[in-house]
Amino acid sequence: MLSRARALCRVAAVATRASAPVGAHAHVFSPGRHHSLRCFSATASSSLSWGALAADLSSPPGSEDPAAAAASVAKADLRVDEWHHPSGVATFWLLRHADTDPAGAASFDPGADLGSGANADVLASIVQQDSILYGMKTRRPLPPSVAARLVRAAAETAAEAPEDKKLTALVALPRLCAWARAGERWNDAEVLSKSNGEACEAAEAIALGRPREGHSVLGRGTFAAAEPAWVALAEAHMEEDADVLGELMAYKSVLPGAFRAAHMADGDPEYLAVAGGAMAVLTPP
Repeated sequence: MLSRARALCRVAAVATRASAPVGAHAHVFSPGRHHSLRCFSATASSSLSWGALAADLSSPPGSEDPAAAAASVAKADLRVDEWHHPSGVATFWLLRHADTDPAGAASFDPGADLGSGANADVLASIVQQDSILYGMKTRRPLPPSVAARLVRAAAETAAEAPEDKKLTALVALPRLCAWARAGERWNDAEVLSKSNGEACEAAEAIALGRPREGHSVLGRGTFAAAEPAWVALAEAHMEEDADVLGELMAYKSVLPGAFRAAHMADGDPEYLAVAGGAMAVLTPP
């Protein structure tokens, strides 16, 4: 799983950071592959239109309060569309209102925020590469729970997949280093009980972004030495960071298994600086 996580983090960089043309090569599946969802047990007359939902999400309280925004979304009929990245490396699952034009998903921009520009009518998105889901995003201020519908759509599509192709998920920890620095968490009793002095010293160096005493660089040796302490820190952070926890729960509401911290799952220098390379990986039961 760890090697797959590392490979897919490279895919994530291509699929979500690259500025690629999306017009000519992008497409959505035929109407038969759209997933219509009724998210509120109401009559058609009481269901929010796209115009009404967009208005709710563009002004207070829906533009500021996650609970209010989610309540408005729950009153609307939604649809899940699939969009293929032009590079061919990934499929994006998009949550949109049922009133929107399915063909409009072709203009989706994977590098832009949801709720504006080409993504004005996209409420949530998830990336799928092979059998792994990652990169969950929602239109602000919608909570991650809204994206669980995308996880469910992907799971239904993959229901007949062989055992070694069952869906799993990756969740980034982009605030891990800042969280560890803020409370000097490498000194926590829980971390110390799961590691040793050298590991905690190395974890401190990673969190601070500077070499250990007696070392000239923050290199592979430091990351290797830090593993038990850094994994313990990542697992604590996964429980304390509300955004990360919300994303984990959105996946777990659909997919079986437990999330574990994977050490050095992403060696990208930018990600190392903010998370020390750790990611949460869903381990099947």
